[in-house]
Amino acid sequence: MCGRYTLTSDADEVVEVFDVPPLAFAYRPRYNIAPGQEAPVVARDRGGRRMGLMRWGLVPAWADEESGGFINARSESVARTPSFRDAFRRRRCLVPADGFYEWRRDAHARTPFHYRPTAGGLLSFAGIWERWKRPGQEVRYGFAILTTAANGDVAPVHHRMPVVVAPDRREAWLDAGTPAEVLRTLLVPAPDGSFAARRVSTRVNSPEVDDATLLEAAEG
Repeated sequence: MCGRYTLTSDADEVVEVFDVPPLAFAYRPRYNIAPGQEAPVVARDRGGRRMGLMRWGLVPAWADEESGGFINARSESVARTPSFRDAFRRRRCLVPADGFYEWRRDAHARTPFHYRPTAGGLLSFAGIWERWKRPGQEVRYGFAILTTAANGDVAPVHHRMPVVVAPDRREAWLDAGTPAEVLRTLLVPAPDGSFAARRVSTRVNSPEVDDATLLEAAEG
């Protein structure tokens, strides 16, 4: 799964890399984006690409009650899972990031690692989004990150990882007209060697902690 990630780049870089208009929301670098929090998401509408904030946690439109929502969707089954299949067909998005955390389960502890791209720069996770509304309730826009089998970089720590959409495939992912057979070719692990891992402090376990010291190598 993907349970935490980072987006530490400045706003100008994010706007340039994702080719979106100037941001209409307050942006700040994030070192510990957690489920239930709002985060930047890139989607496409009639006016083209744009970036806005959505809550990390997709609540299906047909759900009777709001909940924490789904933070991940398995790429192998997303097209046929009732909670995700309509969003997968119609409401795909890109989730900007520059790294993610995974935890290695040991006999008596869970050890966090941060993964950054070896080439540097920004990543785009494959995402889907949904709009949920009921009478008397505020509209909620939520997203989920698609996951796939871990590549050789991540497998020693965890068996799953986020689906990373390559820069030259971002438009295909966002385009509602992209055929399903093309989409399936995007839902694969990143090539081995794409990420470098660093063991970090267990302070990242707390969603309230969100500062640059989280990316420092853990002692010991």
